[in-house]
Amino acid sequence: MSGHGPQTTDRQGTAAGVLARLWWMLLGNAVLALSAVFIFHNTTGFFHAADVVFWCTAASLVLIRYIDIRFLDGLTATGEPASMRHWVRYTVVLVVCSAAAWAFAHVANHLFVSR
Repeated sequence: MSGHGPQTTDRQGTAAGVLARLWWMLLGNAVLALSAVFIFHNTTGFFHAADVVFWCTAASLVLIRYIDIRFLDGLTATGEPASMRHWVRYTVVLVVCSAAAWAFAHVANHLFVSR
């Protein structure tokens, strides 16, 4: 018998944990930004595929952040343990900023992009 204590699973370092943090910290935000650019440059009408991609990405960011905190022992961007309070704050800020960016992209499209 070995003298080791019970092993704990480090879910933060798993592939799922790393991918989750990579998505909500970097890649998901890049997809939101690119979708906003496509919305701005659209010449076919008000709603199109970029709108669907934008809002599906925003929803996936909220869901992945929840999974990261709840099941993968997620951390904040500064490396502290994240709590559901962090998730609520993240969700509110993400939804408000996403709605503002989406509306701004549509207004700018309407004002500056010729049809």
